[in-house]
Amino acid sequence: MKKVIVILSVLCTINAVAQKSFEKKTNVISFGADLGVYNYVSKVASNPTSSSSRAANKMLHFNYERGVLNWLGIGAKLQLSDYFTEKDSVTHTKPSVKAIDGTVIINAHFLRTKRIDMLLGCNVGYSNMNWEARDQAISSAKGGGLTYDFHLQPRFYFGDHIGMFVNLSYINYAYRNMDFKNTYTNALDILDLTGGGVNFGFGFQAKF
Repeated sequence: MKKVIVILSVLCTINAVAQKSFEKKTNVISFGADLGVYNYVSKVASNPTSSSSRAANKMLHFNYERGVLNWLGIGAKLQLSDYFTEKDSVTHTKPSVKAIDGTVIINAHFLRTKRIDMLLGCNVGYSNMNWEARDQAISSAKGGGLTYDFHLQPRFYFGDHIGMFVNLSYINYAYRNMDFKNTYTNALDILDLTGGGVNFGFGFQAKF
Protein backbone atom coordinates (compact mmCIF):
# COMPACT_ATOMS: atom_id res chain seq x y z
CA MET A 1 0.00 0.00 0.00
CA LYS A 2 2.81 2.38 0.87
CA LYS A 3 4.46 1.69 -2.49
CA VAL A 4 1.21 2.52 -4.28
CA ILE A 5 0.90 5.80 -2.37
CA VAL A 6 4.51 6.70 -3.17
CA ILE A 7 4.02 5.92 -6.87
CA LEU A 8 0.80 7.95 -7.02
CA SER A 9 2.50 10.85 -5.24
CA VAL A 10 5.37 10.81 -7.73
CA LEU A 11 2.97 10.67 -10.68
CA CYS A 12 0.92 13.56 -9.29
CA THR A 13 4.09 15.59 -8.79
CA ILE A 14 5.27 14.93 -12.33
CA ASN A 15 1.82 15.76 -13.69
CA ALA A 16 1.62 18.99 -11.71
CA VAL A 17 5.03 20.07 -12.98
CA ALA A 18 4.13 19.18 -16.57
CA GLN A 19 0.96 21.25 -16.43
CA LYS A 20 2.61 24.59 -15.70
CA SER A 21 1.76 27.24 -18.28
CA PHE A 22 5.27 28.71 -18.16
CA GLU A 23 8.59 27.04 -17.34
CA LYS A 24 12.29 27.30 -17.99
CA LYS A 25 13.02 27.01 -21.75
CA THR A 26 9.41 27.84 -22.67
CA ASN A 27 9.18 30.04 -25.78
CA VAL A 28 6.22 32.41 -26.19
CA ILE A 29 5.42 34.53 -29.22
CA SER A 30 2.51 36.96 -29.12
CA PHE A 31 0.76 39.61 -31.18
CA GLY A 32 -1.49 42.27 -29.68
CA ALA A 33 -3.21 45.65 -30.04
CA ASP A 34 -3.43 48.40 -27.41
CA LEU A 35 -4.94 51.83 -26.93
CA GLY A 36 -2.96 54.45 -25.01
CA VAL A 37 -3.86 57.74 -23.30
CA TYR A 38 -0.93 59.99 -22.34
CA ASN A 39 0.00 63.36 -20.89
CA TYR A 40 2.96 65.02 -22.63
CA VAL A 41 5.05 68.06 -21.71
CA SER A 42 6.71 69.78 -24.68
CA LYS A 43 9.59 72.26 -24.47
CA VAL A 44 11.14 74.09 -27.44
CA ALA A 45 14.71 75.28 -26.94
CA SER A 46 14.02 78.78 -28.30
CA ASN A 47 11.04 79.28 -25.93
CA PRO A 48 11.48 79.61 -22.14
CA THR A 49 8.05 78.13 -21.40
CA SER A 50 6.73 74.60 -21.72
CA SER A 51 3.24 73.34 -22.52
CA SER A 52 1.19 70.29 -21.57
CA SER A 53 -1.14 68.32 -23.80
CA ARG A 54 -3.05 65.06 -23.90
CA ALA A 55 -2.57 62.45 -26.59
CA ALA A 56 -4.04 59.09 -27.54
CA ASN A 57 -2.84 56.40 -29.90
CA LYS A 58 -3.40 52.88 -31.15
CA MET A 59 -0.62 50.30 -31.16
CA LEU A 60 0.28 46.98 -32.70
CA HIS A 61 3.05 44.93 -31.09
CA PHE A 62 4.93 41.68 -31.60
CA ASN A 63 6.68 39.96 -28.68
CA TYR A 64 9.04 37.07 -28.10
CA GLU A 65 9.83 35.70 -24.63
CA ARG A 66 11.91 32.77 -23.40
CA GLY A 67 11.88 31.22 -19.94
CA VAL A 68 15.31 31.49 -18.31
CA LEU A 69 13.89 30.24 -15.00
CA ASN A 70 10.57 28.59 -14.21
CA TRP A 71 9.21 31.95 -13.10
CA LEU A 72 11.39 34.40 -15.10
CA GLY A 73 11.19 35.27 -18.78
CA ILE A 74 13.34 37.56 -20.93
CA GLY A 75 12.61 38.65 -24.48
CA ALA A 76 12.07 41.49 -26.95
CA LYS A 77 9.17 43.61 -28.16
CA LEU A 78 8.58 45.57 -31.36
CA GLN A 79 5.73 48.10 -31.25
CA LEU A 80 4.22 50.43 -33.86
CA SER A 81 2.18 53.42 -32.63
CA ASP A 82 -0.17 55.67 -34.60
CA TYR A 83 -1.46 58.76 -32.75
CA PHE A 84 -4.98 60.10 -33.20
CA THR A 85 -4.92 63.63 -34.69
CA GLU A 86 -7.45 66.21 -35.84
CA LYS A 87 -7.68 68.29 -39.00
CA ASP A 88 -6.51 71.87 -38.76
CA SER A 89 -9.50 74.25 -38.99
CA VAL A 90 -7.63 76.62 -41.30
CA THR A 91 -5.49 74.43 -43.56
CA HIS A 92 -7.81 71.38 -43.38
CA THR A 93 -4.76 69.10 -43.22
CA LYS A 94 -4.29 66.29 -40.72
CA PRO A 95 -0.94 65.69 -39.00
CA SER A 96 0.67 62.25 -39.04
CA VAL A 97 2.31 61.23 -35.76
CA LYS A 98 3.81 57.75 -35.62
CA ALA A 99 6.39 55.97 -33.50
CA ILE A 100 8.27 52.69 -33.43
CA ASP A 101 9.57 51.13 -30.20
CA GLY A 102 12.14 48.41 -29.68
CA THR A 103 12.41 47.16 -26.10
CA VAL A 104 13.78 44.38 -23.91
CA ILE A 105 11.17 42.43 -21.89
CA ILE A 106 11.64 41.14 -18.32
CA ASN A 107 8.66 39.23 -16.88
CA ALA A 108 8.08 37.60 -13.48
CA HIS A 109 5.43 34.86 -13.71
CA PHE A 110 3.93 34.76 -10.23
CA LEU A 111 0.95 32.46 -10.96
CA ARG A 112 1.38 29.44 -13.24
CA THR A 113 -1.28 26.79 -13.67
CA LYS A 114 -2.11 24.60 -16.65
CA ARG A 115 -4.33 27.20 -18.32
CA ILE A 116 -3.46 30.49 -16.57
CA ASP A 117 -0.22 32.48 -16.52
CA MET A 118 -0.18 35.74 -14.53
CA LEU A 119 2.87 37.97 -14.83
CA LEU A 120 4.31 41.32 -13.80
CA GLY A 121 7.06 42.86 -15.88
CA CYS A 122 8.83 45.81 -17.39
CA ASN A 123 10.09 46.84 -20.82
CA VAL A 124 13.07 49.13 -21.42
CA GLY A 125 14.32 50.37 -24.77
CA TYR A 126 14.30 53.02 -27.49
CA SER A 127 11.45 54.80 -29.26
CA ASN A 128 11.62 56.84 -32.45
CA MET A 129 8.85 59.35 -33.32
CA ASN A 130 8.05 61.01 -36.65
CA TRP A 131 5.63 63.96 -36.67
CA GLU A 132 4.63 65.42 -40.05
CA ALA A 133 2.08 68.20 -40.51
CA ARG A 134 2.11 69.85 -43.91
CA ASP A 135 0.86 73.44 -44.14
CA GLN A 136 0.74 73.84 -40.36
CA ALA A 137 2.88 75.87 -37.97
CA ILE A 138 4.68 72.73 -36.81
CA SER A 139 5.66 70.99 -40.03
CA SER A 140 7.88 68.27 -38.59
CA ALA A 141 9.44 66.82 -35.47
CA LYS A 142 11.71 63.79 -35.66
CA GLY A 143 13.80 62.02 -33.06
CA GLY A 144 13.97 59.36 -30.42
CA GLY A 145 14.64 58.60 -26.80
CA LEU A 146 14.23 56.27 -23.86
CA THR A 147 11.00 54.43 -23.19
CA TYR A 148 10.01 52.05 -20.41
CA ASP A 149 6.85 50.50 -19.02
CA PHE A 150 5.52 48.45 -16.12
CA HIS A 151 2.81 45.95 -16.99
CA LEU A 152 0.41 43.40 -15.58
CA GLN A 153 -0.59 40.68 -18.01
CA PRO A 154 -2.86 37.66 -17.43
CA ARG A 155 -2.56 34.97 -20.09
CA PHE A 156 -5.20 32.33 -20.69
CA TYR A 157 -4.64 29.15 -22.70
CA PHE A 158 -7.34 27.32 -24.68
CA GLY A 159 -5.12 24.27 -25.00
CA ASP A 160 -1.48 23.36 -24.53
CA HIS A 161 -0.13 25.95 -26.98
CA ILE A 162 -2.59 28.68 -28.03
CA GLY A 163 -4.20 31.35 -25.86
CA MET A 164 -5.02 35.01 -25.38
CA PHE A 165 -3.86 37.75 -23.01
CA VAL A 166 -5.01 41.07 -21.56
CA ASN A 167 -2.46 43.85 -21.13
CA LEU A 168 -2.51 46.77 -18.68
CA SER A 169 0.55 48.97 -18.41
CA TYR A 170 1.97 52.36 -17.52
CA ILE A 171 4.42 53.63 -20.15
CA ASN A 172 6.82 56.58 -20.20
CA TYR A 173 8.56 58.31 -23.12
CA ALA A 174 11.44 60.79 -23.13
CA TYR A 175 12.10 62.19 -26.61
CA ARG A 176 15.11 64.49 -26.27
CA ASN A 177 16.53 66.94 -28.82
CA MET A 178 14.04 66.18 -31.58
CA ASP A 179 14.56 68.01 -34.86
CA PHE A 180 11.71 70.52 -34.92
CA LYS A 181 10.66 72.85 -37.74
CA ASN A 182 8.32 75.83 -37.59
CA THR A 183 7.05 76.47 -41.12
CA TYR A 184 5.72 80.00 -40.64
CA THR A 185 9.04 81.36 -39.35
CA ASN A 186 11.08 78.89 -41.41
CA ALA A 187 13.12 78.21 -38.30
CA LEU A 188 14.80 75.01 -37.17
CA ASP A 189 14.69 74.26 -33.46
CA ILE A 190 15.04 71.50 -30.87
CA LEU A 191 12.06 69.94 -29.09
CA ASP A 192 11.90 67.90 -25.89
CA LEU A 193 8.74 65.81 -25.53
CA THR A 194 8.32 63.83 -22.31
CA GLY A 195 5.46 62.09 -20.54
CA GLY A 196 3.41 58.94 -20.49
CA GLY A 197 0.22 57.27 -19.44
CA VAL A 198 -1.81 54.08 -19.52
CA ASN A 199 -2.05 51.37 -22.19
CA PHE A 200 -4.82 48.79 -22.32
CA GLY A 201 -5.32 46.02 -24.85
CA PHE A 202 -5.39 42.34 -25.68
CA GLY A 203 -3.85 39.82 -28.02
CA PHE A 204 -3.03 36.19 -28.71
CA GLN A 205 -0.01 34.07 -27.87
CA ALA A 206 1.49 30.72 -28.77
CA LYS A 207 4.01 28.76 -26.69
CA PHE A 208 6.33 25.95 -27.66
